Amino acid sequence: MRNKLAAAIVATCALVLTACSGASPNTASETQELRIGAISPIASFEPGNFDAGPGSAFIQPVYDTILRNDNDGEPQPSIATEWSYNDSGTELSLTLRDDVAFTDGAKLDAEAVKANLEAAKAGTGETAGQLRFIDSVTVEDPTHLTISLTAVDPSLLTNLGGAAGSLASPEALGTPELATTPVGSGPYVFDTAASQTGVTYAYTRNPDYWNADDFPFDEITITVFNDGNAVTNALRSGQVDFAGISDQAAETLESDSLEVRSFPAYTASGVFLFDRNGTIVPALADVRVRQAINTAFDREQIVEQVYAGVGTPTAQSFSESSAAFDPSFEKYEHDVDAAKALLAEAGYADGFTLPMPDLGPIDPKRQAAVTEALTAIGITPQYEPVNGETFISDLLSGKYPAAIFNLNSHRPWDFAQLALLPDSLWNPFHTTDETIVDLVNTAQTQTGEEADATFRELNEYIVDQAWFATLVQPNSVFGVSSAIDVEPRKFSTWPPIWNFTPAS
Repeated sequence: MRNKLAAAIVATCALVLTACSGASPNTASETQELRIGAISPIASFEPGNFDAGPGSAFIQPVYDTILRNDNDGEPQPSIATEWSYNDSGTELSLTLRDDVAFTDGAKLDAEAVKANLEAAKAGTGETAGQLRFIDSVTVEDPTHLTISLTAVDPSLLTNLGGAAGSLASPEALGTPELATTPVGSGPYVFDTAASQTGVTYAYTRNPDYWNADDFPFDEITITVFNDGNAVTNALRSGQVDFAGISDQAAETLESDSLEVRSFPAYTASGVFLFDRNGTIVPALADVRVRQAINTAFDREQIVEQVYAGVGTPTAQSFSESSAAFDPSFEKYEHDVDAAKALLAEAGYADGFTLPMPDLGPIDPKRQAAVTEALTAIGITPQYEPVNGETFISDLLSGKYPAAIFNLNSHRPWDFAQLALLPDSLWNPFHTTDETIVDLVNTAQTQTGEEADATFRELNEYIVDQAWFATLVQPNSVFGVSSAIDVEPRKFSTWPPIWNFTPAS
């Protein structure tokens, strides 16, 4: 919430919030403008190279999606009006609208959808990973295509209703210009003349859009601020009407013209213990050491002191909104003596040094709490300077054995794919645990209560194995002007563009 580095961290994982804003009180009824504040620009508008989190605020105005997830997080018709699986669940047939074109004149047909899916799967971002089970896409005719999968994908439909299903003009795919200048078929057109990369992103209404009634604003402008304080000041001054804010700012921001609202963030926040193989820090390969780290934290106190009491103290990484979450899995009571005993049992009675990225300049309270807890049991954090431009790639390359971090935690299947398997994006040391692999494979072909039970078993196992030192599942906190109305969406860190309306 605090500056561009913080926003870079959220690129996949929501350490901080990107902010969205509506029109200010003196302009909302006249211009119907939705203004969005952010603390980091989008990295790229190329399908497969943008993230499924904060970047959505930039791409939703200009890109349609194959499906569209409703406020319960369930897929609904969009460009695809009908869909069905074969009996094995490995072929998805889609029927498309026949009346949509991209703003450069290219037709949005089955060939265009195929081109986007193939381009997105070949990318390097989180959305590329969400399409990992796609084997091939076959065009049957202009309005019908079949997606063949290498294995059942329980989240494919919801991913096609999110960032992974975004559709750019096939004429723009593969061009260098697409990274900074999107061309889509969405409700708005990217205004290059009024935009400045990294600073301002302007969108004007697409006069030919097929679903204009869902988007009441005539213009959208995203302004990138230097840090979270600047965003908060923009809220106070009326420059921005909706913005993600820090928990601390929320305590002083509410007024007659501003309301503070809190929605579930659907993230797991804590110390992510990436080096479970002991490649850089041998101690982390011992489950007793990881359990000691978990036992070192007073989660309730951290929620009160760091998160201003907003959030759920928990050692679980699976979302508390999912069936995998179980209160009985809270197995790490704060106990310094017990933590020291575990370290001694593992052969580290004198502690050890734990290199981590230095987030003190942007998240001082959380880093201070982590430092205090680890130091109390004999572990010495060694904070290393961070390059904001390369922070995410550094984490993914395995530069850091551990990090204070937030990671998206949506549906159980999504989290398992994101972080628990040997080739998961957020398993940078490629830790392999056959029990985890077997449980994920079992859940893959299950539905309903059977799948829920398997994911609960998986959740309890990773808590017992202390794969992470999750501390809290936080909320997203926003300042909302009286000029707009907004509704949250399940499994979204912040509301989608179409959930914003001028105040009635």
